[in-house]
Amino acid sequence: MSFDITHLPQVYSDLVIADPINAAIIKQYCTDPPSKPLLLAGPPGAGKTEAARVIARSYFEKHDLQKMRWEHNAATLGKAFEDRIMNEVNFQMFGNPDKALVVINEIDTFDLRSVQPMFREFMDSHRHLIRIIATTNHKPRIIGALLSRFRVIDLEPPSNLDWVDRAKAILAAEGLTPTRGDVEQMLQNFQGSARDLIDFVEETVIATKAAV
Repeated sequence: MSFDITHLPQVYSDLVIADPINAAIIKQYCTDPPSKPLLLAGPPGAGKTEAARVIARSYFEKHDLQKMRWEHNAATLGKAFEDRIMNEVNFQMFGNPDKALVVINEIDTFDLRSVQPMFREFMDSHRHLIRIIATTNHKPRIIGALLSRFRVIDLEPPSNLDWVDRAKAILAAEGLTPTRGDVEQMLQNFQGSARDLIDFVEETVIATKAAV
């Protein structure tokens, strides 16, 4: 298994969220999610998709839900979104007294005029059945009537200092024993996204093990 897949966030404590208030809201959705759908908005590298996945996994584990295909991209769903989502909902709801949960990435790619109004109506009529977690890089591309259905969290990419504890945990999982100061120094001049950072940590592991 590749390094980045091995170290994907699995639980809330694996996430790196820059703002502590946003982190607390995401934690709430992981532990005892409110009924209101959640929209995670922000630029690439802010942690939206991984946070959405961790919320979903936490919910499935807590409620012992069977899931089939719970994560979708809005561009792929298109106008056929209702049939595809309801297939998953019916699967999850079999013998389950709670709601189903579905993640929809890049929800802004639903067509602005034709699909977004339909999806708003779908959310309203199925709120008793489905918890929806969505992500977007482009919040202004979502119509107000749809946006108002969500609790919107605006995420910013974490700073290098925000990444220290997570990077240290990954290094420890790889058998290294750096101090916090070591990791702070390692990340001091790092520039890039979360995807770049996991590559950077992998390169550090390779170089450190090769030097031993």
